[in-house]
Amino acid sequence: MPEGLEKLAVLFADISGSSDIYDALGEEQAFQSIEVCIALMNRKLISYQGTLVKTIGDEIMCTFPDVEQAFHASCAMQSAVEGYTVLDGIPVHIRIGFHFGEVSRESDDVFGDTVTIAAQVAAITRAKQILVTQAVIESLPPALQANTQKLERTGPLTDEGTLPIYLVNWCSDEKLNVRGGTAAQRKT
Repeated sequence: MPEGLEKLAVLFADISGSSDIYDALGEEQAFQSIEVCIALMNRKLISYQGTLVKTIGDEIMCTFPDVEQAFHASCAMQSAVEGYTVLDGIPVHIRIGFHFGEVSRESDDVFGDTVTIAAQVAAITRAKQILVTQAVIESLPPALQANTQKLERTGPLTDEGTLPIYLVNWCSDEKLNVRGGTAAQRKT
């Protein structure tokens, strides 16, 4: 590996439909509700040796030393947020995408194709889903690979072509075991 590069799992977790929460609650209450959800995710990522790189509005970017920790953290984040509601019982859902590969570290931030691919995977993920790349699958132990399924839909376009995408089966809800969708579908 070239000097200055390290291999990390880069994970993005985004609160789905946050604009609807702002519309329903108003700026101050929605901001507080979003902050509670981000705090729930942060607690889980720390439990699995994750590092919060930054918060971007209603999204977090974090890194993990290996894919197994990122896998467990992503499932724990989904479970922690499941059942979380805001005023008037409005449910809050997150969508998570991650990739594993080389990154460049500068101060407290990371850069490179791995970050870009992770962000693109998160962008095609629907609410309550976790999507990962082939690089993640290849680095997981067989027991965790068994909890994933390859999707018919492909992911980001790279120099090598379009990346295969896998769904992490983090719960038993069959409705989650579908392809990624349009922007409107990613809200629900």
